[in-house]
Amino acid sequence: MKIKSSAFVLTALGAAALSFSAHAGMVTDSHGNVGYDTAAECDRAVQSGTARFYEPSTNMAPLRRRGETSVRTARLSDLGPQYATGACDMGVGRGDGRNGVARVLQGKYVPYSPDMPINLYMNAQGEAVRASMARCDNRFSDVKPRAVIVAAAPAPAPAPVAMPAPAPAPAPAPVAAAPAPMAVMPPPVAPAPVAQGMRPYAFGTIGMVNDSATYASGIPGLNVDDNDRKVGAQIGAGVQFNDLVGAEVFYQGGKFLSYAAANGYDNAYGTRIFGARATIGRNVSDKARVFAKVGLARVNHHNSSGNTTFWTQPAAGTVDYSVSQTRPTVGIGATFDLTDRLALRADFDHYQKRGSDNPKWRNSNYFGVGLQFNF
Repeated sequence: MKIKSSAFVLTALGAAALSFSAHAGMVTDSHGNVGYDTAAECDRAVQSGTARFYEPSTNMAPLRRRGETSVRTARLSDLGPQYATGACDMGVGRGDGRNGVARVLQGKYVPYSPDMPINLYMNAQGEAVRASMARCDNRFSDVKPRAVIVAAAPAPAPAPVAMPAPAPAPAPAPVAAAPAPMAVMPPPVAPAPVAQGMRPYAFGTIGMVNDSATYASGIPGLNVDDNDRKVGAQIGAGVQFNDLVGAEVFYQGGKFLSYAAANGYDNAYGTRIFGARATIGRNVSDKARVFAKVGLARVNHHNSSGNTTFWTQPAAGTVDYSVSQTRPTVGIGATFDLTDRLALRADFDHYQKRGSDNPKWRNSNYFGVGLQFNF
């Protein structure tokens, strides 16, 4: 009985070791997709039937690049006979306006089914120049993924010969073999209209608002020439039309700022801003993007109920004040992808002063950092 128990334990340990060895080089993302440390491990998993083929989890319209005139849907195996068993391609991150695989799979070899739908991008001559995943338009590591390399079966050992073979008969004259047919890409079909990769997003940042004002009074003690900075925040939404151009709408607010008069009296005023702007930028790496901003903003200055205006003596009572101006706004920004959907964001915005009555509101600036969520 003791011998049988020991054998059972050894068998179990052996099975566990084999299982660990089979999966030691494999990682899994949050959707169950897998990646392998080496291409050879991925190839073996596909050939043995143990690989879990990649399944996209997002939806993105096709996005053509320069020189690509049309796009159609095909299967991975349509790329050629070398894709008959699929592909094992190194996972990459975001680039050229499109996502790759999840961060945990980047740098690993990901298996793809030969039946996986792909987007096939064509040039003006109808030639296939690039492939991407059909549902999500995620990119491969190159214009086409790396095909699975099928290991050749070992040649059978020759049968033993008991006695010398008789002299061979004269060999027939060699016959030229017909050349093997070349793999032919399926004929192109009329392309459907292609959406140019519009991608909506929302963002929020927190930072610092700087504003300034002057007021000339007939009473020297009430004259104001001051600026202040306080904590502020900006929220907004936008859409990226393509790799270059986008548009945003936003709201900015913050704490009331104080402007001291010559006599030391603090005038407390708030700044509220609603605006719309265009963005023009480019990706500087797979994860980082920089952009410029230009637009118009409705800038409102107001005091709180019970505060006095610049032109009213502190003891004169409560006077509500609110004035709005439409001003040009320019700025710069940057994002850095943390995941396929979430990015760090930084903004600097400048609101150009405009002529106004007394008091005169001058240039206003905002700097903030926060997050951007890409839908």
